[in-house]
Amino acid sequence: MPGIWIERGGYLREILRLLGAGRWDCWWLITGLACYQTNWPGGEKWAQEALVLPNAELLRDVEARDMQFVWGIFSAIPSSHSLAEIAADPPPEFTDSRGRSRYLRACLLPQHPLAFLEIAAEDSTSITAVAREEEILRPLRSLSCWTEDAEASNRRFLAMEEIIGQLAAEMGYGRMNDHTHRNLCALLWRKLYHHQPRRPVRREDVEAAYLRLWKGES
Repeated sequence: MPGIWIERGGYLREILRLLGAGRWDCWWLITGLACYQTNWPGGEKWAQEALVLPNAELLRDVEARDMQFVWGIFSAIPSSHSLAEIAADPPPEFTDSRGRSRYLRACLLPQHPLAFLEIAAEDSTSITAVAREEEILRPLRSLSCWTEDAEASNRRFLAMEEIIGQLAAEMGYGRMNDHTHRNLCALLWRKLYHHQPRRPVRREDVEAAYLRLWKGES
């Protein structure tokens, strides 16, 4: 399904404006929520971990405050569905039963079966938007921050991760310190492929970078 990865710090006002959310007749199911700037009249609800809001209420608060969402999964569900129908399915989550990110998959789609759009703010560093129809997300390409095809990026990351697993099995971790060992995939991704969506993932490139870390180099 269509997905877009957005490198920005958890602010949704511009995103919702570009999506044209003001025209929607929907509920927002919000889960895994952690929000700054809740100490204002009416803001106490944003201190909860989960809530359901009408579209107009969400847009009113975001337009007025543009709060920073450190974490939060926002699922847009048509208002034709009742709150009971929405609650009948498991709520969206950031990780699966193995502790693996649900947004690191080759195929992305909104987790809630009734949702037509899902926006996930992760750790104040990035936002992933996933929709059932590509046309919904197209306006987000005009954001001034970095955007990338989320599924294509994930496929490249997973390919790199597989190569790293093979190298680790063949060579071990050498002189890598604990931090490097724990964050190996993230470190090599940033070194080789961050902001380079057209660079192919090749074993020789990954192996050369891996060897430097294996030797204890930075």
